[in-house]
Amino acid sequence: MRTLCRFRTMFVAVLFASAGWAAKPQGQGEATVGRGEFPFKLFGGYLIVMEGRIGDHSKLKFTLDTGVTHSVIDNKLVDRIPAPRRRLGKVLSFDKTINADWVEVPEIEFGPIHVTNFSMMIGDLRYFQSFATHVDAVIGLDLLRLSSFSIDYDTHRVKFGPVNTDSGVPMDVDGVCITVELMLGDSKARLMVDTGAQALVLYEDRVAGRLQHLKMEPETAGISLGGWVLSKRGFISSARLGRTKLDGTVFLVKAPPGSVLPGIDGYLGAAAWKARRIDFDFTTKTLAWKK
Repeated sequence: MRTLCRFRTMFVAVLFASAGWAAKPQGQGEATVGRGEFPFKLFGGYLIVMEGRIGDHSKLKFTLDTGVTHSVIDNKLVDRIPAPRRRLGKVLSFDKTINADWVEVPEIEFGPIHVTNFSMMIGDLRYFQSFATHVDAVIGLDLLRLSSFSIDYDTHRVKFGPVNTDSGVPMDVDGVCITVELMLGDSKARLMVDTGAQALVLYEDRVAGRLQHLKMEPETAGISLGGWVLSKRGFISSARLGRTKLDGTVFLVKAPPGSVLPGIDGYLGAAAWKARRIDFDFTTKTLAWKK
């Protein structure tokens, strides 16, 4: 039996050109980063949507997603922006690759962050309609890492600027993703931190030998930017982030090729540990939260 669930896109944009993983987008222009708190709307209990601007188009809907390497603009909005498109190769979406077109927007702004001449990936973002909303752009790690920030799920506000992280866990930040160490029983796993996901998702090929007492349910299918994704849904009773016990629900998906995202065992949806606030401190490289 197969059931249907909502998957957001696990859109870690690893680019490659014919013989290898190589191509990169052009550099961004000048960035201005301020401080402040800004409201957002929450959909599905985890999807963060706030207002933003691209060029002359204001009051656009942006979702903030640390699980996306490069920010994405909807293909319908691109048609209204007088800028040439570029093809740089392919990107990884879960276990498959898809073609990637890019556009350099004259400027993009959300909260206190303003960047000129910024390269964005072009994508079909219609799958967000399953949340009874539309999304004009996905703000990824390339922009979010410009400032430390906190997400307050109680007040529905995002605070940009220095954050107080007296406690938390170390997070590794590179050009591709944010990762943290998770305990699966007595074993360790390294996962990408994803504010655009609701669950704990593991690459089955890489963690199969470390999952004990895993209770499985029927196969599940979900929709993403790259198309349909098949997974196995299960429950594990001993997953922990620091001292925080996680919701035991886990989705197992096929891993990408071994040379892609080496050492990464899956991704951690921000909703999985049911925090009232999550802090991303890029100065101290600390992930903190309040239950």
